[in-house]
Amino acid sequence: MKKIFTAFASLILLASMAQAQTMSDALTFGRSDYYGTARTLGMGNAVTAVGGDMGTIAVNPAGGAVSSFSQFTFSTGWNTAGSNSSYAPSYDSYNQSANYVGEFKDSKTRMTIPNVGINLYFETGNRHGVLGWNFGVMVNRSQTFTRMFSGASTDGSMEGHTSMTGALASNADGMPGNILGNNGKYDTNYAWNSIVAYDGGLINYNNDAGTYYGSAETKTKIGDNYTYEMRGWLDQHIGSTTIGSKNDIIVNYGVNVDNRLFLGATINCPIINYRFSEFYSEAAPQNSTDFPVTPEYINGDGKYVAGDPTYYLGSTYKYHYSASISGINAKIGAIWLPTDGLRIGAAIQTPTAYTVNEEWYVDVESQFQDSAQNGYGSTPTAETTYDFRAPYSANFGIAYTIGRAAMLSVDYELTDFSVMKFSETYIDGEYSYEDPFYRVNRLNKLFCGVAHSVRAGVEFRVLPSISLRAGINYSTSPVRHYVDNEGYTVFASDYDNWFDDYESGKYHLQGKGTYASDNIFAVTFGAGYSSPGSFYCDLAFKRTTLPDNYYQPYSNYLSHTVDGKVYDIVSPSVRSKLSLFDAVFTFGWRF
Repeated sequence: MKKIFTAFASLILLASMAQAQTMSDALTFGRSDYYGTARTLGMGNAVTAVGGDMGTIAVNPAGGAVSSFSQFTFSTGWNTAGSNSSYAPSYDSYNQSANYVGEFKDSKTRMTIPNVGINLYFETGNRHGVLGWNFGVMVNRSQTFTRMFSGASTDGSMEGHTSMTGALASNADGMPGNILGNNGKYDTNYAWNSIVAYDGGLINYNNDAGTYYGSAETKTKIGDNYTYEMRGWLDQHIGSTTIGSKNDIIVNYGVNVDNRLFLGATINCPIINYRFSEFYSEAAPQNSTDFPVTPEYINGDGKYVAGDPTYYLGSTYKYHYSASISGINAKIGAIWLPTDGLRIGAAIQTPTAYTVNEEWYVDVESQFQDSAQNGYGSTPTAETTYDFRAPYSANFGIAYTIGRAAMLSVDYELTDFSVMKFSETYIDGEYSYEDPFYRVNRLNKLFCGVAHSVRAGVEFRVLPSISLRAGINYSTSPVRHYVDNEGYTVFASDYDNWFDDYESGKYHLQGKGTYASDNIFAVTFGAGYSSPGSFYCDLAFKRTTLPDNYYQPYSNYLSHTVDGKVYDIVSPSVRSKLSLFDAVFTFGWRF
């Protein structure tokens, strides 16, 4: 069996070649990262057994009933995403190695409002049993999607003989030429990115052979056959930007039983706004004659015509995607004080039912020495709606207080990503005869598992009104990989490429594993001031180190060369080391 590399130890994003509804999207939308108030963030959000602060309610609904007073909080701050990237012209899939070079630093900062809410506490007047109950409403940020990175190659010694135009042409193979001359061509089931590449002059149609080739490739006829190859290297520039957030609207109810047992429940409505854009550009070296081309196309009358010979100078490909997502879940929790100083907490959250509305489009342009043959193309904006079930999670925590001087807290959380599932949104009483999400749901089940998180935090009261805090977070990756019966390492993308062979049992999965390098680590620290009256304020900082991101701007493709052989052409790759920095300020009033 011949393997073509499409994934590394962590997922490679190929968003430029498809819209959403992939395992990568399921992981993106299904994950949560608690923010809360500056106090809870400063303790690493290890607050399952703590309670009292507004930020604890998002982790454990019982936290709202712990304090015997009402309170209002408002939190603001900023998030900075940084990346340090390097570029490789190709990846050796068999030896799993690449020659990454260069250093490209990027960063993006956005203001945030991670928490705002009010919690009202009411005493019952009882001496025993239910002493009080609370009702709270808050908005809490549970994920920030800010990311950006870039990479480039401008060194011909790197042998970057690969082009997006060749990949788009290879992907167009099998597409009838007459499709491209039709006004309704974007209403077909053929890949829109290949259609727009044709519109924009990135690929040409060889009418004699019924095949496509890239504008950066030279067409040669040998006998009755045609070959397409690149005869030089291209300057390549790659970049990607992601912005957005997930904010939970939380309605909380809790009760205080004898100041020993606190129970709570929440209804959570997460709202996700997500935008992703990427660009890829390539250019021939100045005054290069390595890229002769005779543009060929089908005109408005449906006739095949050839333009005048010229030289390919370069092209640009841009992909834009946005998603508006809303959902609902429920959470219940408890905090128990078996003895003075000791607290034990637990909470469980149901799977989240989401409705996803997404839009995407692609635009391209090409440049030639004869500027009259420059091209531009843009797809219509595609819109789709579907449902998505995100994973359930469970939290367990233990905390110990030493009077009013100090507190130590440790949490464990598990999240089962294998239950993630896409499904059709019910519209006008119609469903597809076949499940359009069977393939991706199968990948979710096989290649996603339980993620484990450990959080620990400490708080010291150094003065009656001043506290210092610190915390750590460590989360394992839910992504799995396997070894199959032929000894190959199999990632989700490999299984997807050879889906029918694996599903039929021709090849089967054996050993299962994860990569420690895909885990997430964060450190937090903070400080707080509490006045003798009603006012208090807190400050916290969080530094998160994310797994390395490996990105390919286009798919690997096949090239038929003049020596009669067929070569696998491997896309260039960008490796990015990603990190996040958050600062949160909280102002609160008790009443």
